[in-house]
Amino acid sequence: MPKTLWIVILLALFQLGQAQESLTLYAAGAQLPDLNALVEAFKTTNPGVEIKLFRSGAGEVITKLRAELEAGNPQPDLIWLVGTQFFQELSTKGLLRRVPPTMPGFPLRFAYEGGKYYEVRFLYNILAVNRNRLPKPPSSWRELTNPEYRGLVVMADPNYSGPALAALGTLTERYGFGYFEALKANGLRVEQSNPLLQQKLAQGEYALAITNDYGVRQEIAKGSPLSVVYPSDGAILAPTPIGIPTWSKNPALAEKFLRFLLSDRGQRVFVERGYYPVLTGLPGPQGSPLKILSMQAKGVSAELLFHFNALFGLR
Repeated sequence: MPKTLWIVILLALFQLGQAQESLTLYAAGAQLPDLNALVEAFKTTNPGVEIKLFRSGAGEVITKLRAELEAGNPQPDLIWLVGTQFFQELSTKGLLRRVPPTMPGFPLRFAYEGGKYYEVRFLYNILAVNRNRLPKPPSSWRELTNPEYRGLVVMADPNYSGPALAALGTLTERYGFGYFEALKANGLRVEQSNPLLQQKLAQGEYALAITNDYGVRQEIAKGSPLSVVYPSDGAILAPTPIGIPTWSKNPALAEKFLRFLLSDRGQRVFVERGYYPVLTGLPGPQGSPLKILSMQAKGVSAELLFHFNALFGLR
């Protein structure tokens, strides 16, 4: 066989191998444009890699993955969720790969369980206000039950939204479930997702929302008349960990993508998209919470979610 033909064959095989290197990512807590921006930034130094995305609310992602596990055919090489409970469950069953926390500038307390899953950015639940409808917004969570906010407030469905589930758990821990009973009596509405309620908030259908900060900043960047209010009694930190399951078909590439998210370049993409970086030394968006509330590690019980659903007529 002529030498030049061998070179052509070898080059074709190399290109085929490059094109076939792929990674499946199941993700919640970040919108598709944000995920696409991260993927494209990763590809600039990893050409030929294909990243397949399944993106939905945390509840739907977990439901899909549970069904795949039951069928004995889980698909994701990398899982990115809101909340730590499902990762704790996988860890207990020995289904997570440990990645040594050697990233420069990374706070080790956010390498959960010694590096079985990682925080990749900070996401806070805050109050978002449509300034055209409510010139003088509340300054705390407690004020939402006041009569002047009757019928003006909305939040996402905690059955679907990970940040909303974190808000339900944290505010119940702090103020008791009676707080949500008072919100219901004051006309609190529930929409499926944060992106949907943020659009309706921007259009003036709602005046005030319990929602995530980054999505509101993205709406403000589009020219919406919204403001972020970090409550005086504390913004709610919603954990958004990412981890590599033991069944991953391409764990080396999965770890490479995880480490990219925690690199200077990856963290700067987060900042560009309106998130706070987890790496120390990088500037975040303007404004920051003065006080932070976080839910206990045990997470939200099925009983609490049942009571919330019964109260609001969900599911």
